[in-house]
Amino acid sequence: MRPKVIGFSSINIDEVYHLPHIVRPGETLSSTGRQQNAGGKGTNASVAAARAGAQVYVVGKIGGDGLWVRDVIARAGANVELVSVMDDTATGRAIIQVDASGENAIFLFPGANHKLTERDAHRAFAQFARGDWLLLTNETTAVGEAIAQAHRLGIQVLWNPAPMQNSLLHSHDMTGLVDVLVVNETELVGLAKQFQGAGVVDSCNEYEALARLIMRELRCRVVVATLGRDGCIGLVRRPTTNSHLIPVGGSSASISIASGSSNDDSDDTCSDDIKVIRMECSPIRIEQVKDTTAAGDVWVGYFVAELARAQGESPESIGAHAALTPAMVRRAMTNATFASGISVTRIGAVPSIPMREEVEAFIRSKRHDGDDDNN
Repeated sequence: MRPKVIGFSSINIDEVYHLPHIVRPGETLSSTGRQQNAGGKGTNASVAAARAGAQVYVVGKIGGDGLWVRDVIARAGANVELVSVMDDTATGRAIIQVDASGENAIFLFPGANHKLTERDAHRAFAQFARGDWLLLTNETTAVGEAIAQAHRLGIQVLWNPAPMQNSLLHSHDMTGLVDVLVVNETELVGLAKQFQGAGVVDSCNEYEALARLIMRELRCRVVVATLGRDGCIGLVRRPTTNSHLIPVGGSSASISIASGSSNDDSDDTCSDDIKVIRMECSPIRIEQVKDTTAAGDVWVGYFVAELARAQGESPESIGAHAALTPAMVRRAMTNATFASGISVTRIGAVPSIPMREEVEAFIRSKRHDGDDDNN
C-alpha cells in the first residue's frame, strides 16, 4: 500500500507584484502587474505532491478570508478536511516582488499559520499509519513538536527547514527524528554553521562535505541540497538489509539530465555506507524563466510523492521507516528537478505547479532530443 502524505502546511494568500527590479531601501517603484494566488510553502509543496499523484492530506489553519484558498487546494486533489477556519485571525499572506529575470523577494504575514499547535498535530496524526509521510517546512508554529510526534508514531518525516530559523534547533533536539532533509544552498550552510561552522569544510567539495556533516549530526537517512542552476546533490544512507531487491542505478532510476541518455550513473560516488547522487538542473533556458517563487516547494512536493510511490511498489518497503534506496532517491530527484523546471516558466505559486503527465512528457522529450526545448 502506498504511504499517504500529510502536509503540515502554511496556507497563504500570495500577492505577487511584477517590477523592473527588486525595490531598494528608500526607493519607490510602480508595479507592472499584480496577481493574487493561493500559496504558502506548505500549500505549494502539498499541491505539488497531489499533482504528482500522491494521496495528500493538508493540516493547516486559515481565516475566513482564505476559504477560496482551501477550495484551490481541494481542486488540486488534496484532502482539506483537516484545515481549520478561525474566526479571529486572518489567513497568512506573502507579499512577493518578482523582477524582470524571474527572481523574487518575499516578506510574510504569518496570520493563522502561527496558530498551529502540538494539539493540532496530535489530532491529525492519529488518523494516519506507520510508514506514512509527514511533509513540513518552517512557515508554521509547532514544527518541532510535529516532527517529534510523527517520529514516535512511526510516520516518516521529510523536513524542508525554510525559512531558516536558528532558534528551532536550539529549542528542539532533532537528532534521529528527520528521515529526509531537503535544503537549498543558504539553508545548507546555515544548518552546518549551527553544528560546527562552515570553516571546517574542504572548499573543493563544500556542498557534499556540508551535507555529510548535517547527515551525521541529525542522523538523517537522506539529505538533499538543491543548488539552483548548479543542480542538486543527494546523500543516501544505504539500507543495511535487503538492498538487493532494488538495484542501484537501474534503468528506471538513472538518466543524465544534461544529455538525456539513460543508464548513466557516472556522476554518482560511494563512500562507506553513503551513496552520493549528483544531478544537473532542469534544462530550462534563462529566457524562459518567469517566476521562481515556488520552485523549491514544487521540488519538495514532487520528491516526497515519488518516494511514497516507490515505497508503495517495493516489497522491501513495508511498515514504518521503510527502505529508501539510492535508486528510489535518484528517480525522485529526477522527477522533482523536471517539475521544478516547468514551474519557473509560469507565473504564480500554485498556478505554476505541473501535473505528473506534463513532467513525464518533459523527461521523455529530453531523453530523446537532448537539449532541444520541448516544454
